[in-house]
Amino acid sequence: MKKLTFLLLLLTPYLVQAQQGMIVYERVVTYGFEVPEFARGFNVPKEGNKEVMLLFNEAESMMQDAPEKSSEVSQTDSRSKRMMAFMKMGSGSRADNETVLVSYINRDEGVMVEVRDFMSKEFRIESELPVIPWKLDGEEGEFLGYTVHKATAMIDTVAVEAWFALDIPYEVGPEAFGGLPGAILVLSMDEGRLSFKATGVSTEGLEMFQLARPDRGDKVSRKQYERAVEDKIKEVKRLGAGRRRAMKRQN
Repeated sequence: MKKLTFLLLLLTPYLVQAQQGMIVYERVVTYGFEVPEFARGFNVPKEGNKEVMLLFNEAESMMQDAPEKSSEVSQTDSRSKRMMAFMKMGSGSRADNETVLVSYINRDEGVMVEVRDFMSKEFRIESELPVIPWKLDGEEGEFLGYTVHKATAMIDTVAVEAWFALDIPYEVGPEAFGGLPGAILVLSMDEGRLSFKATGVSTEGLEMFQLARPDRGDKVSRKQYERAVEDKIKEVKRLGAGRRRAMKRQN
């Protein structure tokens, strides 16, 4: 796993035809919770960022967390993380409490398997590969040495913006996003609340990474997962309302 740093040093801006490729992204999410007065000394971050890697070939793709560069965590970092977890859970916000840990897509079979963490519980969701209603507006730019093209979509009420590179001729992207005539290098959604930016593309030295359908987490259907999330959010909001009423009575 420590070879990842060396892989990033060898990244080239020109993807040649290969059996397998890898894109490393920086994933940034802006939290929706407000930090109360008593917790401001904990330096709770307003956003979370981490590296994720997307492995892909002609038929499959899989996104997961990149290997951590260091496992050393200071006492201050540990306290901040515990307070942040408390704030996220108490917010009752789905976006604050949900993370896609693994996203596997098999385009030949039209199948997607996601492992999602919701409030510290892992679920494995198997479903048909979604069709994203992309619209191309002809706008172009440059990113990591590639010519990139803009695409937009509305998923329910959430706006999504993506920039893809035709020079990487694979219909891949972060999480469930793909279906464009080139790999997505930049993606943002919900007015930038969640974003992915590629930091490198590689086709070299990938033998250590394997594409495999995930089998971790409790297996549920998409409908079962959505119901579980909805029920948990209602429970958190109900408990929060009860605590607020109790505090008012004490005052």
